[in-house]
Amino acid sequence: MGEPKLTPGDILEEHRGDAKVYGGATALEGVRVLRLQRHVDDRGLFLEIYRRKATHPGSEPLASFFEGLTVAQMNYSVVDHTSTVKGLHYHLHQTDVWFCPPESKMKIVLWDLRKDSPTSGKTQVLVAGGGRDLWVRIPPGVAHGYRPLTAPCALLYIVTREFDLEDPDEYRIPWDHPAVRDLWEVENA
Repeated sequence: MGEPKLTPGDILEEHRGDAKVYGGATALEGVRVLRLQRHVDDRGLFLEIYRRKATHPGSEPLASFFEGLTVAQMNYSVVDHTSTVKGLHYHLHQTDVWFCPPESKMKIVLWDLRKDSPTSGKTQVLVAGGGRDLWVRIPPGVAHGYRPLTAPCALLYIVTREFDLEDPDEYRIPWDHPAVRDLWEVENA
C-alpha cells in the first residue's frame, strides 16, 4: 500500500494555492551581479571589493566586473531602521553599482523600464549582505530601491555621473507601485 495520491480538488477550497516555484530569480538585461569571495579565518574576514586589473589567477572576475566603468562619484548611506523602503528611482544616463557591506543586509528590487529591452517590464529581486557579498551593476532605465533587513543598514555605491542639482538624472516611481508593491515583503520559506 503506497502513499495516498491527492489532487488540488482534494484540498479545502480556501486553502488551495499554487505550487511553490524553486529556482533562480529573473535576471534583467544589463544587470550584472558579482558574488565576492570572502576570506574568513580565526582573526576575522577579508573582502576584496575593487580591482582595476587582474594580476593573478582568480582575480579576473572582479577586474572584469569594473571594466569599462567610469567612476564619477562614490557614496555611502546608512538607514537606521528596517521599516522603510529607499527608492524607487531610475536614471537615464547614470549606471549605479551597489555594495551592501558586512554586517548590513538588504533586499534589492530592480524593475526594467526600458521599452526595447528583452526584459522590459520584468523585475529582479536580490538579497545582499548578511554573508552574501555582492556587487550589483544597475544600468540606466532599470528602476532600483532597497528595503533594509538590518538596522542599521549601510550601502556603499558608485555612480558613473556626478550628482548635479541642476540636472539630477533621477526619476522617482512610487515604492508601492502595483508592479513592485509585493516584492518588498520578506519571503518565508
